[in-house]
Amino acid sequence: MLWEAARIAFYQSGPMRHLAVSTALVALVLSTSGGPLHAQEAQQLDTLKQQIESGKANEARIAGEIAAAVQAQDAIAAKLAAIAQSIQSQEAAVAKSETGLASLRQDRAEILTALGENQDVLSELLAGLQRLEQNQPPALVVSPGDILAALRGAMLLGTIAPELQEEAKGLAVKLDRLKELEATITARKDDVARDIARLNDERAALKDLVTPKRSLVSQGTADLEAERKRTAELAEKAKSLKQLLSTLEAQRQKQEAAKAEEQRQRESQEALLRQPKLAFPDARGKLPFPAQGAIVRRFGEADGLGRDSQGLMIATRAGAQVTTPADGKVEFAGPFRSYGDVVILNPGGGYRLLLAGMDKVTASVGEFLRAGEPVGEMGSGPASVTLFGEVVPDGRPVLYIEFRDGTEAIDSGPWWIGGLKEASG
Repeated sequence: MLWEAARIAFYQSGPMRHLAVSTALVALVLSTSGGPLHAQEAQQLDTLKQQIESGKANEARIAGEIAAAVQAQDAIAAKLAAIAQSIQSQEAAVAKSETGLASLRQDRAEILTALGENQDVLSELLAGLQRLEQNQPPALVVSPGDILAALRGAMLLGTIAPELQEEAKGLAVKLDRLKELEATITARKDDVARDIARLNDERAALKDLVTPKRSLVSQGTADLEAERKRTAELAEKAKSLKQLLSTLEAQRQKQEAAKAEEQRQRESQEALLRQPKLAFPDARGKLPFPAQGAIVRRFGEADGLGRDSQGLMIATRAGAQVTTPADGKVEFAGPFRSYGDVVILNPGGGYRLLLAGMDKVTASVGEFLRAGEPVGEMGSGPASVTLFGEVVPDGRPVLYIEFRDGTEAIDSGPWWIGGLKEASG
């Protein structure tokens, strides 16, 4: 994507020299012609001169617009990285809320199970309380037989009532806890819903910026190319006049030399703009993980297919945002066999970074990305068995990350911030 920026300096300086040469051609013809020009030819040359000068002004204006567009493009790239980071933070918040919600639901299930196991005891407790209420001990002021019955009833009540009261208190505590858990679960569900809504808003903003980032400079570049072509056609018409025949070969050689110099400057500045801000070997311990999630397999561990893992695997949320961990040029972007969508990034120094297992890729081949810019999104289903083996029994999508030095896979652990801790945070 950023190769257009490398062309700005060329367009700001190259076309000016081209137009200056064309204008000099006209001046040369007017001053060195062998004899007086015919009125029609003189008028044609004057018209061509005015048109070339007008083209020069248009090219300068368009070049300025492209320069401003490139600055805006850089601002969009920074905003894309910020939004991608915000999305990952929202994903972490949603995951945390969902974990808490699962714990609350487990507590509720345990209380309901305990109440179910004590159903018979509770039934007897309620029946005993009803019998005591319906058959109260008689008053002590009647016959001796009634006094004896009253004493027996009082003794029975004194024995049973404390036990019934303790069981009733325990039941009340459990029911109050159950009610409290139900209210907390409802509130936590609302929190998760709000977190997911914010996450969807951030993703919508991300999609709104990806397309303008890619198309911001293209229209201005097309306009400048059209203006250059028109100016070149005007110069070609001037050459067709007989007064320019004697200088045609010399001017052609000058134009070729100018074109070669412009090409050299373009390639030099293009190479400069595509340089990473930090050499990849110097980025050890400084790279952020490309996605939020849990590390389920590390470099060198058994991969479930009878071999040792060549990379790092992170189990993510469904639809998780994936970003580039380092500056680099996209050398491949798209589906590859059964590995899902794959991105191969060249960070320089003979290294390659591979990200596989995505459901959708937003990066393009040839695009130069800065660290933190989005490259794709994870799917909603489990990892590919062909690539990862049976590593995620709960069906989460898995992002596979492989670092290579030349043709050899290497351990990415030393490059991550904080080493191989969990990718969530």
